Amino acid sequence: MIMKPAVTVLLAAIAIFCCASALAGSVEIGFVDKAGLDRWMAGGPAEVQTGETACKPAKFNKTSTCQTVVISNQSSHAVTLSFTSDSEDFSVGLHESITLPGSGPQPCYQDGVPRWRLQPGKRCYAPVEFWPRTGEVHHATIHVSVYSSSSTISASFKVKGTSDYPPELQAAEEVRERHEAELKRIPHVASVELDNKDGIKINVTVNDVGLTPDIFEAYLEDVRRQVPPKIEGYDSEVTQYVGHGYFN
Repeated sequence: MIMKPAVTVLLAAIAIFCCASALAGSVEIGFVDKAGLDRWMAGGPAEVQTGETACKPAKFNKTSTCQTVVISNQSSHAVTLSFTSDSEDFSVGLHESITLPGSGPQPCYQDGVPRWRLQPGKRCYAPVEFWPRTGEVHHATIHVSVYSSSSTISASFKVKGTSDYPPELQAAEEVRERHEAELKRIPHVASVELDNKDGIKINVTVNDVGLTPDIFEAYLEDVRRQVPPKIEGYDSEVTQYVGHGYFN
């Protein structure tokens, strides 16, 4: 199993809630495509892409780019930023942790930390990326919150991710999809994925969260006894589930 990098989506509806008037109108949260990001970097407004936005199709075991969250702090107070997602197939900003030279907009993340202080008059950006476990269409929502000592502004965005597999992997993905439900009915199975490290295999994973090593090994062996060695001609394997490292 390959540990997949960190990441996150976005906007059938956007909700902005102000708990007090201190930040109202003085902090802008946007969600922009490449052209919108270029305009924002040059000093333009923090526009919002409406509706669910689509990421670029992802290659197998590769990330693809989505839109970018942009935040402008025009208030007189430093604010704290927070990003969360309801799907581990999407990440926010984790590949943009290097501070750029100059006084222009900087990444919202610092050393992979998803909460960051944004000083008055400063702007930052956080790209959204898609890394799917399977070839199905994935949907998710990213939540962005900006906190001051007295108020909070929040925005939610919806995104869709699709996959771009070569024919041999697409054929295996169709087999995986046909058998996913029955395999996930086996107790302790966490996911059914593809693995092409040594030929294309159907990988059935077992989650070890909260288990002692001996109990996890017993569960692993129990699943191995129940998973057929071949599934429509593809070798199967049973391994430990490895989650994405996107969020705290």
